[in-house]
Amino acid sequence: MKALLLLILLAVIPARAAMDITRELVAPDQVVPGQPLRIAVTFWTDSWFNPPPQWPDFKIENGSLLTTPLPNQLLSRQKNGISWSGVRLERQVMAWDQGLLRLPAVEVTLSSPNQAPVTVQLPELEKPVAWPEGVEQPDRFLPASNLTLSQKITQFHAGDDGKLHAGDVIERTVTVKASGVLANQIPQLLYAIPGTDTQRLTPVNTLLKSGRGDVEGALREERLRYLPSQAGTVTLPPVKLRWWDTARQQWQVAELPGSSLQVMAARAAGSEAALRGTTDDGIWRMALLIGALVIIALLIWFTRRLLWRSLKYLRYLWRRFWEPVALPELTPTKRGER
Repeated sequence: MKALLLLILLAVIPARAAMDITRELVAPDQVVPGQPLRIAVTFWTDSWFNPPPQWPDFKIENGSLLTTPLPNQLLSRQKNGISWSGVRLERQVMAWDQGLLRLPAVEVTLSSPNQAPVTVQLPELEKPVAWPEGVEQPDRFLPASNLTLSQKITQFHAGDDGKLHAGDVIERTVTVKASGVLANQIPQLLYAIPGTDTQRLTPVNTLLKSGRGDVEGALREERLRYLPSQAGTVTLPPVKLRWWDTARQQWQVAELPGSSLQVMAARAAGSEAALRGTTDDGIWRMALLIGALVIIALLIWFTRRLLWRSLKYLRYLWRRFWEPVALPELTPTKRGER
């Protein structure tokens, strides 16, 4: 009986779960400004999490956290003979200039229902950041672990002869696919050229993700339409992109070939110009309007008697509705004869 009471007492006593938190900076040996790094914060417990872990607040010097969503991970470990379960939260961080990327030491207090608060001291983390040799334009500096360029040139003709004339459109699409980079770090690649007007379309940025949803890089598609205004040769220049290879720690140059296109004189006034210069549309619209008025007039003439009767009946109903109705006299007329 005593053993049963002891078991019941142990069952109703709330469990005292142990809690812990660790923090690490995931970065290669050499880091350059603009290179995305990762900060991993792992919450540990030997029971369960209630409520779910949230990203703690701490300062970052010479850098800032990025908003790129990263998936959480479930971990486990053995420590002092105890099995721990962990939830690993990751965020990207980036240093914008050379110096020391520093995460000062901070205290984080963990709380859970029916548990006493636990305060954990997170140690300081530091990482040197330096520009590589040969940086020419820091605002166009692009660090990536891998990068490829591709392009597509499309012609749009107003006629069916398959030849490029003044007034037609040349569309050039350049796609940049890079790992370990953000899309907004990729600089503009296409510009206007002499002898043409241009129309720049909004770039399309897409995150590159792995099978488990982890962000690996970015894809940027840039489109520019050239509108040649005169006959001659339109030369699309080659595209060169100098980028820093963070995997090999060296400069790389990605290049796309240019193209020369012959533009013939503008076409003679085509059917669309002839339509704009004539008034056939106006004549047909006027004829249709006159025909409609004639048909309406004929309908009114042949149904004039029915329309007149209908009008008289409506007039009768209107007058009957508004005609006053005499009420019977309610006051006796011979009251004084009594």
